[in-house]
Amino acid sequence: MPWWGWIIVTVVMLTALVVGCVYAGIHAFRAVHSVADTGTEIRKYLDAMQEPVPSSNSNQAPLFTQPLSTAAHRYSLAQTQVECRKITRHNRHAQRWSVWKRNRVPFTSDPNCEATHPCSQPALQTIGSSSANHVLSTDAVNAGNGVKAN
Repeated sequence: MPWWGWIIVTVVMLTALVVGCVYAGIHAFRAVHSVADTGTEIRKYLDAMQEPVPSSNSNQAPLFTQPLSTAAHRYSLAQTQVECRKITRHNRHAQRWSVWKRNRVPFTSDPNCEATHPCSQPALQTIGSSSANHVLSTDAVNAGNGVKAN
């Protein structure tokens, strides 16, 4: 390689080194600002944690020093709230499933096709009153419809 080739290679290498250092410096500067902003946010939360919280039961004795009936009453109130949440969740769940049951999604997007997804077909059918439901297997239902089981 001629002598001027080495000069070109050296200049290109030094240029790449300088450009890389500038790139790293710019990103380091941005990272310092990002970390500083994060530190400021964390400081806000830590300062808020240091402030005393006004509480209405500061003059109330600890629960373990009170009569057992007080703890039992608090527990029964908490359990009532838990049951209310469970009932609400169950009602939402039942309502959503009833909507899905009314609007079955077809297996294909072809309107002429009557095949539905196997998961949308009921594996079990329920008959009877709401107070006493009896579950029949698919084979029993099919036998009643004149379908032979394989």
